[in-house]
Amino acid sequence: MPISEGETATASAGGQDGSKRLVYAREYTLDLPRISSVELPLKVSSAPESVAKAVDMCGGLSSIKNVLQGRDENGLELHLNPEQDENDTSTFFNEHPIIGRTVPNRDESVLLKISLPKGTLAKHNGNLQKAIAAGMEEKKLRVLPVAIINNTIRFREMSDFQVRLDNLPSAKEYNNSFKSLNWDNFKDYVNSIPDYDTKPYENLNTMIVDRSSNIPPFDWQLPPIPRFSMVNIPYIYKYRDNPYAKKSDTGESSVKGTYIKNYQQLVYDFNTTTGIPTQPHPDIVKLFEQGKETGIYPGTSKDLQFLEKLEQCLDILHALFEKRPIWVKRHIDGIVPLDLHPALKVALSLCSYRFTKGPWRNSYIKLGVDPRTSKEYAQYQTEYFKIERKLLQDPVIKKNLPDPPPKDYQSSVPGEIDPRFEFDGKRIPWYLMLQINLLIKEPNIAEIYSQTQLLPEVNELTGWFTELDLTKIRKIVKYELGCMVQGNYEFNEHKLTFFKRMIYVKESMMKDKDAEGDVDMDQDQDDNDDNGVEEGEMDDELIEEAGQEEAEESTIRSELADDEQNTEPDTFDIKTASFKEVIDKIAKHDSESAEFLKDHIKGLVNENNL
Repeated sequence: MPISEGETATASAGGQDGSKRLVYAREYTLDLPRISSVELPLKVSSAPESVAKAVDMCGGLSSIKNVLQGRDENGLELHLNPEQDENDTSTFFNEHPIIGRTVPNRDESVLLKISLPKGTLAKHNGNLQKAIAAGMEEKKLRVLPVAIINNTIRFREMSDFQVRLDNLPSAKEYNNSFKSLNWDNFKDYVNSIPDYDTKPYENLNTMIVDRSSNIPPFDWQLPPIPRFSMVNIPYIYKYRDNPYAKKSDTGESSVKGTYIKNYQQLVYDFNTTTGIPTQPHPDIVKLFEQGKETGIYPGTSKDLQFLEKLEQCLDILHALFEKRPIWVKRHIDGIVPLDLHPALKVALSLCSYRFTKGPWRNSYIKLGVDPRTSKEYAQYQTEYFKIERKLLQDPVIKKNLPDPPPKDYQSSVPGEIDPRFEFDGKRIPWYLMLQINLLIKEPNIAEIYSQTQLLPEVNELTGWFTELDLTKIRKIVKYELGCMVQGNYEFNEHKLTFFKRMIYVKESMMKDKDAEGDVDMDQDQDDNDDNGVEEGEMDDELIEEAGQEEAEESTIRSELADDEQNTEPDTFDIKTASFKEVIDKIAKHDSESAEFLKDHIKGLVNENNL
């Protein structure tokens, strides 16, 4: 395969008939030697001693060859601080190499030799790009392919923070004993350590430090931590430019819009002793009052009419919070008119607050309302669901998923939550962060909800519900979601019955969610069980299991009925029973325990007297 020096085609007079012919760039073949390369995160010059030092820092040529030839799968170790001599302490405990690895499935690269006239690079102040461009314009540039790179080692890990311990006595003592394996020094070092040192920090004031070192001494005898950075590769912050900023022709940035701080109040502790806000933040109240006095909300222009929009938005929100004290913002978005949305977050800060943890996290709660104080707020707890990633990999299933609500959507029921946010088992809801009262249109969940016994005190993990009741609801929703995304709306009744009759929590489905409450439907999680929809759907086993359970329950009911016919009605009441009646009751089931209690317990004490 030929390679051309440059894709240029120029017209020149050449034919006797006066026609013009095309002259192409020179072509080269790729019959070139294949070489390997190591891309070092170092400034290596062409001097032999610089190259030799870089090779030594990688462990020598043998280490490089082993990695390039695939004999060492652990990668190439680059030590930034190799030991100078046996007394060097710079690698004491915390010198970590950077690992370089071969680039998998990399395309071959062509190594080019570019020649420029002497003095061209200096003429452009060392700017190689400008020098090459000038050489091309003057047609004094020569390009020659010399090799093909088909194997490369790259370093992409971060180097860890390191501490030099040259001036630390304990580091020198360690090197002279443990590291050198000198037995005499080892015994001296161990004997110098007190057996029972009640105040190990007192030697900090009397320790001798090498003041001749160029490194500032610190009176600290403890070794550094093994690692400072807990990750090997940089964290991807997904930085985005400010959408309100624009650049001028001169490259200067300026903000074309106005950022208005909303002063949203957050409660970070779910402990019931932690109070909740009853009034909006004083700073936003001050801005609001100032805006009403001047007619312009601070930080905005009169043309925006932000104050007017804010007041209209507040009127709507006050009415909504009277209907429902706890809201999800995405539900409010469809009720508030679109032209008022720029003021919505500020308006929410003036009439609501938020929890950062617990069952009402990411909801907007009316100021002064504490959902931890009454069971009536259990219906507004939020639950988070997702569609398993394994299901979403099927292109057919993707077609069954509804599109998320557009940002400018409006509720189909004015002043109310759009029904497409509700879960009824007949369609996949718009948004998978659901409040409990948006789930009860599904008959099976409604049955569980009607029979649930709320807790006497609120719980940070499950709110007012028991974990068993929440697990039943979660399993039903997860299973039905898994069916619906596959186009199946005929659910397995035996499986639903099994979920409703669960008597203990087999697994916890509590998951940490995004702090903003935006749950990604294709979020990748460790559990990947297709929402409980098993491949092949083993109906026979489920039917047999449900049948056995019904048979056992029927047997128990018949036995109880026989006992009721053959025995007198049991009027035993533990609250009013005497000590003798309690012992007699126990004796019917365990005579030995009853005799033991009768001999060792004198009587009963009322719990109010304890």
